[in-house]
Amino acid sequence: MITTNPFSTLSETIPGIAMQSFVIIMALLVIIGTLVDIIHKKNVKYFFENAKKAKLSATNSVPTGKKVSIVVKTLAHDVATSAEFCGVTRRITHLLGMYGTIGFWVASAVLIFSSSSASAIWPIVWHIGAIMTCIGGYWFWF
Repeated sequence: MITTNPFSTLSETIPGIAMQSFVIIMALLVIIGTLVDIIHKKNVKYFFENAKKAKLSATNSVPTGKKVSIVVKTLAHDVATSAEFCGVTRRITHLLGMYGTIGFWVASAVLIFSSSSASAIWPIVWHIGAIMTCIGGYWFWF
């Protein structure tokens, strides 16, 4: 069961084109909603003004290699491991939920848009992603 594409069974009642259209429409709505939110909150204007202000008040320049190194270290430590959450339980639940959801979404898209003979790994990723999301969501309460 864990190696079976769940959407191939669903396609017996719902046409594949309907599922694919749904995924495309949802992706477009997320992009549009994000852009509307950015415009409404004026985030871009704030960040550009803040960057300009920081550049004017800078006392020395940082070489490009150093900037890249800082960005890579920040992504590897703070973003990938959710370092902003100091508590171990909160960090673990966030990571399980975040990576589980990403795996679930990616696997869903691959399974919906691929033929019924998709690689056997994607249904496993789909199930593990769902399990990780659930554990991440419920673990915090235990």
